[in-house]
Amino acid sequence: MARGRPRKTDPDAALESITKVFWEQGYEGASLGDLTAASGMAKPGLYATFGDKEAMFAKALTHYYCDMGAKLMEDLVSSPDPLPDVMRRFFVSVVEMARDPDCPSGCFVVNSLVESGSMPPGLIALSRDFDRRRRDAFRKRFRAAHDAGELPPGTDPDAMADFFASQVLAIAVMVRADTEFDTVMRTIDVALSVLPGRPVPDRPA
Repeated sequence: MARGRPRKTDPDAALESITKVFWEQGYEGASLGDLTAASGMAKPGLYATFGDKEAMFAKALTHYYCDMGAKLMEDLVSSPDPLPDVMRRFFVSVVEMARDPDCPSGCFVVNSLVESGSMPPGLIALSRDFDRRRRDAFRKRFRAAHDAGELPPGTDPDAMADFFASQVLAIAVMVRADTEFDTVMRTIDVALSVLPGRPVPDRPA
């Protein structure tokens, strides 16, 4: 009986695999051998499907943002819940995602921003664009909260949004550095205390 054709690798599964490689090792750290091994594809097939290393990284980062970030952004912008509840849920979700044992640590977008000095200009621009989109989502939420009276008169919603968007970067780096969970959560508590009517909760020493 003639041998059948080899089973082709699912491109979606391959993209998921190379995303985790870039997420964990960064653009410079990920070798072609790492990518071919993770994807289950030979080099010609990998290049034919995803392009060169720069194109692979761009597809991986876009996949991460659209797959893992989209739900968080949608809840941040559209949830009818009070602003403090939405903010806490967002930050706790960021920590849970970053600590997921099935995923590399930290936030892939933040990791790429940290590494941007060693990446091609196109990838630097892409990383900054995703960071800008996140900041824009925070601004949209805080402007809506301001218009709804959730923030005191005279509050600058854009300044508040920029502050909280920056906390995402700080928290993601803390998790990447394997900071103790309680320390990360205390940082979130202090950040949320900036919101009206949200005192810093007491936590065990």
